[in-house]
Amino acid sequence: MFKRLSILVFSLILFSQYYGYAKEPSLSSDRYYDEGRWDEAIEEYKKLLVKNKKQPGIYYKLGNAYYKKGNLEKALEAFNIATQLKPDYSEAYQRLSEVSMQIGVPEDELKVCLKEVQKDPNNADAHFQLGLTYYKRNLFDEAKREYETTIGLDPKKVEAYFNLGVLYQDINSHDKAAEMYKKAIEISPDYEKAHFNLGIVYYRTKCLEEAISEYKRVIEMNPNHADAYVNLGISLFVKGSYHDALKALKKALALGANPANAHYYLGNIYNKLDKMDDAIVEYKHAMKANSKLIAPHYNLGVIYLKKKRANEAINEFTKVIILDHDYANAYLNRGKAYEMKGDRVSAQGDYNSYNHAKAAFARIYRDEPTSQYYEGLNLSE
Repeated sequence: MFKRLSILVFSLILFSQYYGYAKEPSLSSDRYYDEGRWDEAIEEYKKLLVKNKKQPGIYYKLGNAYYKKGNLEKALEAFNIATQLKPDYSEAYQRLSEVSMQIGVPEDELKVCLKEVQKDPNNADAHFQLGLTYYKRNLFDEAKREYETTIGLDPKKVEAYFNLGVLYQDINSHDKAAEMYKKAIEISPDYEKAHFNLGIVYYRTKCLEEAISEYKRVIEMNPNHADAYVNLGISLFVKGSYHDALKALKKALALGANPANAHYYLGNIYNKLDKMDDAIVEYKHAMKANSKLIAPHYNLGVIYLKKKRANEAINEFTKVIILDHDYANAYLNRGKAYEMKGDRVSAQGDYNSYNHAKAAFARIYRDEPTSQYYEGLNLSE
Protein backbone atom coordinates (compact mmCIF):
# COMPACT_ATOMS: atom_id res chain seq x y z
CA MET A 1 0.00 0.00 0.00
CA PHE A 2 2.64 2.46 0.95
CA LYS A 3 4.98 1.92 -1.84
CA ARG A 4 7.55 4.32 -2.36
CA LEU A 5 5.63 7.53 -3.15
CA SER A 6 5.72 8.80 -6.68
CA ILE A 7 5.94 12.51 -7.36
CA LEU A 8 5.77 15.06 -10.07
CA VAL A 9 9.16 16.81 -10.05
CA PHE A 10 12.97 16.85 -10.04
CA SER A 11 15.99 19.14 -9.97
CA LEU A 12 19.60 20.11 -10.27
CA ILE A 13 21.07 23.54 -9.71
CA LEU A 14 21.79 25.13 -12.97
CA PHE A 15 24.88 27.22 -13.15
CA SER A 16 24.18 30.60 -14.66
CA GLN A 17 24.83 30.89 -18.34
CA TYR A 18 28.36 30.24 -19.16
CA TYR A 19 30.72 31.32 -21.13
CA GLY A 20 34.30 30.86 -21.68
CA TYR A 21 36.35 27.81 -21.90
CA ALA A 22 37.81 25.80 -19.09
CA LYS A 23 41.31 26.33 -17.97
CA GLU A 24 43.49 23.29 -18.28
CA PRO A 25 43.63 21.08 -15.20
CA SER A 26 46.83 20.87 -13.27
CA LEU A 27 49.41 18.43 -14.52
CA SER A 28 48.99 16.26 -11.42
CA SER A 29 45.29 15.64 -12.08
CA ASP A 30 45.91 14.62 -15.67
CA ARG A 31 48.81 12.45 -14.59
CA TYR A 32 46.66 10.69 -12.03
CA TYR A 33 44.03 10.12 -14.72
CA ASP A 34 46.58 8.77 -17.21
CA GLU A 35 47.93 6.40 -14.55
CA GLY A 36 44.46 5.12 -13.73
CA ARG A 37 44.46 6.60 -10.23
CA TRP A 38 40.82 7.58 -10.44
CA ASP A 39 40.21 8.62 -6.82
CA GLU A 40 43.20 10.93 -6.80
CA ALA A 41 42.27 12.40 -10.19
CA ILE A 42 38.72 13.03 -8.97
CA GLU A 43 39.96 14.84 -5.88
CA GLU A 44 42.26 17.06 -7.96
CA TYR A 45 39.48 17.96 -10.39
CA LYS A 46 37.20 18.80 -7.46
CA LYS A 47 39.86 21.11 -6.02
CA LEU A 48 40.01 22.96 -9.32
CA LEU A 49 36.24 23.34 -9.37
CA VAL A 50 36.22 24.81 -5.87
CA LYS A 51 38.18 27.74 -7.28
CA ASN A 52 36.04 28.10 -10.39
CA LYS A 53 32.84 26.17 -10.98
CA LYS A 54 32.29 27.49 -14.50
CA GLN A 55 34.76 25.19 -16.23
CA PRO A 56 32.98 22.72 -18.52
CA GLY A 57 36.28 21.07 -19.46
CA ILE A 58 36.98 20.15 -15.84
CA TYR A 59 33.48 18.71 -15.41
CA TYR A 60 34.03 16.70 -18.58
CA LYS A 61 37.27 15.25 -17.24
CA LEU A 62 35.70 14.67 -13.84
CA GLY A 63 32.90 12.77 -15.56
CA ASN A 64 35.42 10.61 -17.38
CA ALA A 65 37.21 9.83 -14.12
CA TYR A 66 33.94 8.85 -12.44
CA TYR A 67 33.07 6.74 -15.46
CA LYS A 68 36.39 4.91 -15.33
CA LYS A 69 35.86 4.29 -11.61
CA GLY A 70 32.43 2.82 -12.36
CA ASN A 71 30.34 5.53 -10.70
CA LEU A 72 27.93 6.14 -13.57
CA GLU A 73 25.51 8.33 -11.61
CA LYS A 74 28.24 10.82 -10.72
CA ALA A 75 29.62 10.66 -14.25
CA LEU A 76 26.16 11.50 -15.58
CA GLU A 77 25.92 14.46 -13.22
CA ALA A 78 29.31 15.83 -14.30
CA PHE A 79 28.57 15.48 -18.03
CA ASN A 80 25.20 17.15 -17.49
CA ILE A 81 26.82 20.19 -15.91
CA ALA A 82 29.44 20.34 -18.65
CA THR A 83 26.71 20.53 -21.29
CA GLN A 84 24.82 23.15 -19.32
CA LEU A 85 27.89 25.36 -19.09
CA LYS A 86 28.78 24.86 -22.74
CA PRO A 87 25.70 23.97 -24.82
CA ASP A 88 27.79 23.19 -27.93
CA TYR A 89 30.12 20.80 -26.07
CA SER A 90 29.76 17.86 -28.46
CA GLU A 91 32.20 15.56 -26.62
CA ALA A 92 30.31 15.98 -23.37
CA TYR A 93 26.98 15.32 -25.10
CA GLN A 94 28.44 12.16 -26.60
CA ARG A 95 29.57 10.90 -23.22
CA LEU A 96 26.24 11.96 -21.71
CA SER A 97 24.45 9.89 -24.32
CA GLU A 98 26.63 6.82 -23.66
CA VAL A 99 26.16 6.93 -19.90
CA SER A 100 22.44 7.67 -20.22
CA MET A 101 21.96 4.54 -22.29
CA GLN A 102 23.90 2.42 -19.81
CA ILE A 103 21.83 3.43 -16.78
CA GLY A 104 18.52 3.73 -18.59
CA VAL A 105 17.99 7.48 -18.43
CA PRO A 106 16.09 8.63 -21.51
CA GLU A 107 18.60 10.79 -23.30
CA ASP A 108 15.91 12.88 -24.98
CA GLU A 109 14.29 13.67 -21.64
CA LEU A 110 17.58 14.84 -20.20
CA LYS A 111 18.44 16.94 -23.21
CA VAL A 112 15.02 18.57 -23.31
CA CYS A 113 15.13 19.42 -19.60
CA LEU A 114 18.67 20.73 -19.75
CA LYS A 115 17.98 22.84 -22.81
CA GLU A 116 14.82 24.29 -21.29
CA VAL A 117 16.70 25.38 -18.19
CA GLN A 118 19.58 26.67 -20.28
CA LYS A 119 17.19 28.63 -22.45
CA ASP A 120 15.53 30.29 -19.46
CA PRO A 121 17.29 29.85 -16.09
CA ASN A 122 14.44 31.72 -14.39
CA ASN A 123 11.78 29.28 -15.56
CA ALA A 124 10.49 27.55 -12.43
CA ASP A 125 8.65 24.85 -14.39
CA ALA A 126 11.81 23.95 -16.29
CA HIS A 127 13.73 23.46 -13.05
CA PHE A 128 10.83 21.47 -11.69
CA GLN A 129 10.89 19.04 -14.63
CA LEU A 130 14.65 18.71 -14.47
CA GLY A 131 14.28 17.86 -10.81
CA LEU A 132 11.85 15.06 -11.66
CA THR A 133 14.33 13.58 -14.09
CA TYR A 134 17.04 13.47 -11.45
CA TYR A 135 14.72 12.09 -8.80
CA LYS A 136 13.94 9.14 -11.04
CA ARG A 137 17.65 8.30 -10.88
CA ASN A 138 17.79 8.60 -7.08
CA LEU A 139 20.03 11.66 -7.35
CA PHE A 140 18.45 13.18 -4.26
CA ASP A 141 20.93 16.00 -3.67
CA GLU A 142 20.47 17.28 -7.19
CA ALA A 143 16.71 16.87 -6.97
CA LYS A 144 16.61 18.75 -3.68
CA ARG A 145 18.57 21.65 -5.13
CA GLU A 146 16.22 21.84 -8.10
CA TYR A 147 13.09 21.80 -5.97
CA GLU A 148 14.58 24.56 -3.84
CA THR A 149 15.50 26.51 -6.97
CA THR A 150 11.92 26.09 -8.19
CA ILE A 151 10.54 27.41 -4.89
CA GLY A 152 12.97 30.32 -4.99
CA LEU A 153 11.65 31.28 -8.41
CA ASP A 154 8.00 30.52 -7.60
CA PRO A 155 7.21 30.44 -3.84
CA LYS A 156 3.64 29.32 -4.60
CA LYS A 157 4.68 26.24 -6.58
CA VAL A 158 2.81 23.75 -4.41
CA GLU A 159 4.08 20.66 -6.27
CA ALA A 160 7.68 21.60 -5.45
CA TYR A 161 6.93 21.58 -1.73
CA PHE A 162 5.12 18.27 -2.08
CA ASN A 163 8.00 16.69 -3.99
CA LEU A 164 10.49 17.93 -1.44
CA GLY A 165 8.34 16.28 1.21
CA VAL A 166 8.45 12.99 -0.67
CA LEU A 167 12.20 13.27 -1.05
CA TYR A 168 12.65 13.89 2.68
CA GLN A 169 10.41 10.90 3.40
CA ASP A 170 12.60 8.76 1.18
CA ILE A 171 15.61 9.61 3.34
CA ASN A 172 13.64 9.26 6.61
CA SER A 173 13.85 12.95 7.44
CA HIS A 174 10.30 13.01 8.80
CA ASP A 175 10.36 16.45 10.43
CA LYS A 176 11.40 18.12 7.19
CA ALA A 177 8.92 16.06 5.20
CA ALA A 178 6.11 17.21 7.51
CA GLU A 179 7.28 20.82 7.13
CA MET A 180 7.11 20.61 3.34
CA TYR A 181 3.66 18.98 3.32
CA LYS A 182 2.36 21.63 5.69
CA LYS A 183 3.66 24.36 3.40
CA ALA A 184 1.94 22.69 0.45
CA ILE A 185 -1.31 22.54 2.44
CA GLU A 186 -0.90 26.18 3.48
CA ILE A 187 -0.81 27.15 -0.19
CA SER A 188 -3.51 24.67 -1.22
CA PRO A 189 -5.66 23.56 1.77
CA ASP A 190 -7.41 20.83 -0.23
CA TYR A 191 -4.21 19.25 -1.57
CA GLU A 192 -5.27 15.65 -1.02
CA LYS A 193 -1.91 13.99 -1.61
CA ALA A 194 -0.16 16.28 0.88
CA HIS A 195 -2.73 15.46 3.59
CA PHE A 196 -2.37 11.73 2.86
CA ASN A 197 1.43 11.79 3.01
CA LEU A 198 1.40 13.96 6.11
CA GLY A 199 -0.75 11.27 7.72
CA ILE A 200 1.95 8.70 6.93
CA VAL A 201 4.63 10.93 8.47
CA TYR A 202 2.56 11.38 11.61
CA TYR A 203 1.96 7.64 11.84
CA ARG A 204 5.63 6.80 11.48
CA THR A 205 6.53 9.33 14.17
CA LYS A 206 3.87 7.87 16.50
CA CYS A 207 1.62 10.94 16.36
CA LEU A 208 -1.50 8.82 16.02
CA GLU A 209 -4.12 11.47 16.70
CA GLU A 210 -2.60 13.72 14.05
CA ALA A 211 -2.39 10.83 11.58
CA ILE A 212 -6.03 9.95 12.17
CA SER A 213 -7.00 13.57 11.65
CA GLU A 214 -5.19 13.74 8.31
CA TYR A 215 -6.75 10.53 7.00
CA LYS A 216 -10.19 11.75 8.00
CA ARG A 217 -9.48 14.98 6.14
CA VAL A 218 -8.59 12.99 3.02
CA ILE A 219 -11.83 11.02 3.33
CA GLU A 220 -13.80 14.27 3.67
CA MET A 221 -12.32 15.41 0.37
CA ASN A 222 -12.55 12.01 -1.30
CA PRO A 223 -15.07 9.60 0.32
CA ASN A 224 -13.95 6.80 -2.02
CA HIS A 225 -10.25 6.92 -1.08
CA ALA A 226 -9.74 3.25 -0.16
CA ASP A 227 -6.14 3.63 0.99
CA ALA A 228 -7.11 6.44 3.35
CA TYR A 229 -9.61 4.11 4.99
CA VAL A 230 -6.95 1.39 5.30
CA ASN A 231 -4.47 3.79 6.89
CA LEU A 232 -7.17 5.17 9.15
CA GLY A 233 -8.06 1.65 10.24
CA ILE A 234 -4.42 0.76 10.95
CA SER A 235 -3.89 3.96 12.95
CA LEU A 236 -7.05 3.35 14.96
CA PHE A 237 -5.96 -0.23 15.59
CA VAL A 238 -2.57 0.89 16.92
CA LYS A 239 -4.33 3.48 19.07
CA GLY A 240 -6.52 0.74 20.53
CA SER A 241 -9.83 1.94 19.04
CA TYR A 242 -10.66 -1.53 17.74
CA HIS A 243 -14.33 -1.10 16.87
CA ASP A 244 -13.69 2.10 14.91
CA ALA A 245 -10.74 0.41 13.18
CA LEU A 246 -13.02 -2.48 12.24
CA LYS A 247 -15.49 -0.11 10.56
CA ALA A 248 -12.75 1.71 8.65
CA LEU A 249 -11.15 -1.47 7.31
CA LYS A 250 -14.48 -2.99 6.25
CA LYS A 251 -15.22 0.22 4.39
CA ALA A 252 -11.78 0.01 2.76
CA LEU A 253 -12.55 -3.49 1.50
CA ALA A 254 -15.91 -2.34 0.14
CA LEU A 255 -14.06 0.35 -1.81
CA GLY A 256 -11.63 -2.16 -3.31
CA ALA A 257 -8.59 -1.67 -1.07
CA ASN A 258 -5.64 -4.06 -1.08
CA PRO A 259 -7.31 -7.17 0.41
CA ALA A 260 -4.11 -8.59 1.93
CA ASN A 261 -3.48 -5.54 4.10
CA ALA A 262 -7.11 -4.97 5.06
CA HIS A 263 -7.82 -8.60 5.95
CA TYR A 264 -4.55 -8.87 7.86
CA TYR A 265 -5.38 -5.94 10.12
CA LEU A 266 -8.95 -7.17 10.53
CA GLY A 267 -7.39 -10.39 11.81
CA ASN A 268 -5.31 -8.37 14.27
CA ILE A 269 -8.40 -6.57 15.52
CA TYR A 270 -10.27 -9.82 16.10
CA ASN A 271 -7.22 -11.12 17.94
CA LYS A 272 -7.40 -8.14 20.28
CA LEU A 273 -11.13 -8.69 20.75
CA ASP A 274 -10.44 -12.37 21.54
CA LYS A 275 -12.50 -13.52 18.55
CA MET A 276 -10.06 -16.18 17.41
CA ASP A 277 -12.26 -17.92 14.87
CA ASP A 278 -12.94 -14.62 13.11
CA ALA A 279 -9.22 -13.83 13.21
CA ILE A 280 -8.44 -17.17 11.54
CA VAL A 281 -10.85 -16.37 8.72
CA GLU A 282 -9.29 -12.95 8.15
CA TYR A 283 -5.70 -14.22 8.18
CA LYS A 284 -6.61 -16.88 5.64
CA HIS A 285 -8.15 -14.22 3.42
CA ALA A 286 -4.94 -12.18 3.74
CA MET A 287 -2.79 -15.18 2.81
CA LYS A 288 -5.01 -15.98 -0.15
CA ALA A 289 -4.49 -12.44 -1.41
CA ASN A 290 -0.73 -12.55 -0.80
CA SER A 291 0.84 -15.85 0.24
CA LYS A 292 4.24 -14.23 0.80
CA LEU A 293 3.17 -12.10 3.75
CA ILE A 294 4.91 -13.41 6.86
CA ALA A 295 2.77 -11.89 9.59
CA PRO A 296 -0.58 -13.63 8.82
CA HIS A 297 1.13 -17.05 8.83
CA TYR A 298 2.87 -16.27 12.10
CA ASN A 299 -0.22 -14.94 13.84
CA LEU A 300 -2.30 -17.85 12.58
CA GLY A 301 0.32 -20.23 13.95
CA VAL A 302 0.10 -18.55 17.36
CA ILE A 303 -3.68 -18.95 17.37
CA TYR A 304 -3.42 -22.64 16.48
CA LEU A 305 -0.87 -23.07 19.26
CA LYS A 306 -3.25 -21.50 21.77
CA LYS A 307 -6.00 -23.82 20.53
CA LYS A 308 -3.60 -26.78 20.92
CA ARG A 309 -3.88 -27.59 17.20
CA ALA A 310 -0.22 -28.55 17.00
CA ASN A 311 -0.02 -29.84 13.42
CA GLU A 312 -1.66 -26.74 12.00
CA ALA A 313 0.59 -24.53 14.12
CA ILE A 314 3.70 -26.37 12.85
CA ASN A 315 2.50 -25.91 9.28
CA GLU A 316 2.13 -22.14 9.67
CA PHE A 317 5.42 -21.62 11.51
CA THR A 318 7.19 -23.71 8.86
CA LYS A 319 5.83 -21.37 6.18
CA VAL A 320 7.17 -18.41 8.15
CA ILE A 321 10.61 -20.01 8.34
CA ILE A 322 10.59 -20.72 4.60
CA LEU A 323 9.81 -17.06 3.95
CA ASP A 324 12.35 -15.81 6.51
CA HIS A 325 14.77 -18.31 8.01
CA ASP A 326 15.94 -15.70 10.57
CA TYR A 327 12.50 -15.25 12.13
CA ALA A 328 13.52 -16.47 15.59
CA ASN A 329 10.11 -16.62 17.25
CA ALA A 330 8.83 -18.95 14.54
CA TYR A 331 11.43 -21.53 15.63
CA LEU A 332 10.54 -20.98 19.28
CA ASN A 333 6.81 -21.47 18.75
CA ARG A 334 7.24 -24.36 16.35
CA GLY A 335 9.37 -25.98 19.04
CA LYS A 336 6.48 -25.55 21.49
CA ALA A 337 4.12 -27.15 18.97
CA TYR A 338 6.48 -30.12 18.52
CA GLU A 339 6.73 -30.45 22.30
CA MET A 340 2.94 -30.41 22.49
CA LYS A 341 2.99 -33.45 20.20
CA GLY A 342 5.64 -35.18 22.30
CA ASP A 343 8.33 -34.81 19.63
CA ARG A 344 11.13 -33.64 21.92
CA VAL A 345 13.89 -34.16 19.32
CA SER A 346 12.30 -31.80 16.81
CA ALA A 347 11.42 -29.39 19.61
CA GLN A 348 15.02 -29.24 20.83
CA GLY A 349 16.24 -28.70 17.26
CA ASP A 350 13.93 -25.69 16.93
CA TYR A 351 14.98 -24.31 20.31
CA ASN A 352 18.60 -24.52 19.17
CA SER A 353 17.69 -22.78 15.91
CA TYR A 354 15.88 -20.11 17.91
CA ASN A 355 19.04 -19.27 19.80
CA HIS A 356 21.07 -19.10 16.59
CA ALA A 357 18.48 -17.00 14.76
CA LYS A 358 17.85 -14.64 17.65
CA ALA A 359 20.87 -12.44 16.95
CA ALA A 360 19.99 -12.15 13.26
CA PHE A 361 16.35 -11.50 14.10
CA ALA A 362 17.28 -8.66 16.45
CA ARG A 363 19.55 -7.19 13.81
CA ILE A 364 16.90 -7.29 11.10
CA TYR A 365 13.78 -6.53 13.12
CA ARG A 366 15.52 -4.50 15.88
CA ASP A 367 13.29 -5.82 18.62
CA GLU A 368 11.25 -8.92 19.10
CA PRO A 369 7.53 -8.18 19.29
CA THR A 370 6.43 -7.31 22.80
CA SER A 371 3.12 -8.99 22.02
CA GLN A 372 2.81 -12.68 21.28
CA TYR A 373 1.49 -11.59 17.91
CA TYR A 374 3.33 -9.82 15.17
CA GLU A 375 1.10 -6.80 14.73
CA GLY A 376 2.91 -5.04 11.94
CA LEU A 377 2.99 -1.66 13.61
CA ASN A 378 4.69 -0.08 10.63
CA LEU A 379 2.41 0.69 7.74
CA SER A 380 2.59 -2.24 5.39
CA GLU A 381 3.99 -1.87 1.92
